[in-house]
Amino acid sequence: MSPSLKPEPIIRFPVPRKRRRRGYPVAVLVGLENKRAIFWNVFSNSVKAGEVKKWVDNEYNFFEALVDELRPSIKQGVKTVLLASKDKKKYDGFIGHIEKHQGWMLKGYELNRVSFQYVEGSARDVDAVMELVNASGFSDKIRQAGEGDMRLVMSVLEKRLSSRDGIETLMFSLDEGEDAVYGGKDVEYIITSQTFQERHRRRVQRLFQVAENKGVKTRVLPPDSPHIGRVAQFGGLICLLRIT
Repeated sequence: MSPSLKPEPIIRFPVPRKRRRRGYPVAVLVGLENKRAIFWNVFSNSVKAGEVKKWVDNEYNFFEALVDELRPSIKQGVKTVLLASKDKKKYDGFIGHIEKHQGWMLKGYELNRVSFQYVEGSARDVDAVMELVNASGFSDKIRQAGEGDMRLVMSVLEKRLSSRDGIETLMFSLDEGEDAVYGGKDVEYIITSQTFQERHRRRVQRLFQVAENKGVKTRVLPPDSPHIGRVAQFGGLICLLRIT
């Protein structure tokens, strides 16, 4: 088993004092170094240290270990992955492996696809990550990758809205979402706006926790998301059931 990073202080983004919370998960940052990879969980207001994966036997096994480490986050709906390295060849090597052996991450079912972004620089430790966070393009990288993911999700939503069978797989209220998740229905994805989440904080937090434990993907859209208006038209929360 690969050793975990020693506990590190959470790196907080520069936000007003009243909003100094960890925030909701938005991405995974992976620092690609020489024969090791350092994982960081990126939240809307902070970055928290994750696992370290070291080279085992060969490149194939190393890259597969990275994919396995990403799976839990992907299942929870975090499908934006930032790969940081001073040498882009490391990024190209991993993406080449994904294209050859894990094609579902790039070309599979829309709600499972992952958006990868290259970030020039190091994420080997807290100081290096702080430099990335403070870099002018870091937030843009997260936004670009996240918007690509949400375009796919919203495309699925629009397709379902255009057919009678598809509409029957959609729910647009917190009560319906709770009934579906707590009642054991096969829920696939829950989208909510940050405003809706803050208005119903305790209920949404519990709903997401139970949903994620069941493998349901969840996503909170910030106020500046280009999709926020569409979600707001349906009250601020959309629950998608799995089509079988």
